[in-house]
Amino acid sequence: MNDSLRALRFIYGYPLRYRREMVIATVIMFLGLLGNIAVPLLTRYAIDIGVLGGESSTLLMTSLGVLGAGVATTALLHIGKRMRFTVASKAVNDLREDLFRKLMNLGPADIAEASGGRALTRLVSDAVSVRGLTNGGLLELLNQLLVTLTMLVTALVIDPRTTLLAVIPMVFVVIGNFTVQLRLQRAFVELKSQFTKLLAGVGESLANINVVKSYGREAEASDRLNKVNQDHSARDGRMKRTYSRWEAILNVVGGLPTPIALWAGGQAVLNGTSTVGDLVAVVALVMMFQMSIHMLAMHTNGAFRSVVTAQRLLRVMDARSVITGRDGATDLPALGSLDATGIDVDIAGRRVLDKVGLHIEAGEVVALTGPTGSGKSTLLHVLARLRDPDGGSVTYDGVDARTYAPDALRRHIVCLPQRQWVFEGTLEDNIRFARPEATRDEVAQAATAAGLSHIPLDRRFGASTLDLSAGERQRIGLARALLVDPDVLLLDNPTANLDAETEAALLETVLRVRNGRTLVIASQQTAVTSYADRTISLAPRATAPDAVATLTGAAGLEGGKDS
Repeated sequence: MNDSLRALRFIYGYPLRYRREMVIATVIMFLGLLGNIAVPLLTRYAIDIGVLGGESSTLLMTSLGVLGAGVATTALLHIGKRMRFTVASKAVNDLREDLFRKLMNLGPADIAEASGGRALTRLVSDAVSVRGLTNGGLLELLNQLLVTLTMLVTALVIDPRTTLLAVIPMVFVVIGNFTVQLRLQRAFVELKSQFTKLLAGVGESLANINVVKSYGREAEASDRLNKVNQDHSARDGRMKRTYSRWEAILNVVGGLPTPIALWAGGQAVLNGTSTVGDLVAVVALVMMFQMSIHMLAMHTNGAFRSVVTAQRLLRVMDARSVITGRDGATDLPALGSLDATGIDVDIAGRRVLDKVGLHIEAGEVVALTGPTGSGKSTLLHVLARLRDPDGGSVTYDGVDARTYAPDALRRHIVCLPQRQWVFEGTLEDNIRFARPEATRDEVAQAATAAGLSHIPLDRRFGASTLDLSAGERQRIGLARALLVDPDVLLLDNPTANLDAETEAALLETVLRVRNGRTLVIASQQTAVTSYADRTISLAPRATAPDAVATLTGAAGLEGGKDS
């Protein structure tokens, strides 16, 4: 229960950021719904006074009153919904922004752990659900509940006996609806999970379509996706059939109030204890009461579903960030030596780095080698403070890295990933991404230094363009780094997927333009070591049940230059 309440507070916190607008919209819609109650009351007056009393002027005025009530109700509901739609759009945008910021502070494995590897669905389908609960959910449930109670009290005032008899079946309808929602909540959780799996499967298949086609596995990929789709459809069908069956039963029971009111109210008219106008008004109010109970069931369903969605989103928001603090000094001196002491890193329950320590002098070129899974990329991320270690510390010239704000560090230490991101836009746009305020001349100089002078700056690329070689992609990344001009440059396996000639050309370019900056190159390629002043090797610990990175050599270092 506490988890559900926390989830509701979290998810409704977004529309309630705009509390003033939501309160105004809710009051306006409440008044609009109350306008519906005015129609039976005016009709009652028109029948008893206008029709049976023979006062045509009263009949005309009440008829105009019914028309006015209808127009006012429609106008108020329209205004209220427009205000809610505006708030809903803002709430969805706010949630997406918070989710994206959170995801930016998680490592790739941490994202998978926090959201089942389905971060995109959190940003899309789950975030959109906030729009629905802003326009309905608990807020509309409260509104509808107040209107329903007002209808009930009004009918009781007119004819208490008929009203009480008519609403007895609705008690069973309310209890039945609540019971059904509780039973279906678990099914909805499973359905949501299956839908997420379906979307992830589609994305995976499309992202790796070339691999699928290369091995002639189109049929298998299609069958695998079809199976997920069939599982999802089966779960969805079972849930809908269960709900439909209960809904049919409850609708039969829920249809009893109108005939009961008609019979009991008619008897009261025949006995002279009620008027024809009273009968018409009570029957109309009971019918409206039935519809209102149906709307309450829908909004209750929305509230249950919002709990499930909120709990999924909270798994991301509650995930521990890889950077423990965003505040710190922003005025950094030029970075010199790097020191790592007793570095421990756990990812998804697995120890990736264990008591790793190293020292790198300012201006050194160091090759960081080791097999796949030895923790090279993770160590670079720790050195650049893209993530903080779970144990140990990193210092720059003896100052703890956590002393500095991460954003300020990015101007002094840059870590280039193995795969360079090329987005839709020109070459100039792609390079300037690293430093938006750079001039065109500065971008051109960085491009030339990185070996991209053969590509015009105004050449436009598509998203994830395939018309660039692996070497050209790496040079775009290098150009970005040169535009920032950091003190320390960390390269994560830059020569992966390159032939020997391209590898040599890229490394020679890197060394030519480093201008005395500290350079650490992580790679599995032994050829990289010939370009370095010193080699540090990471290797899995043989005695550990899982691969755990540890530095080889005395004191964790291999001195000298490998040949």
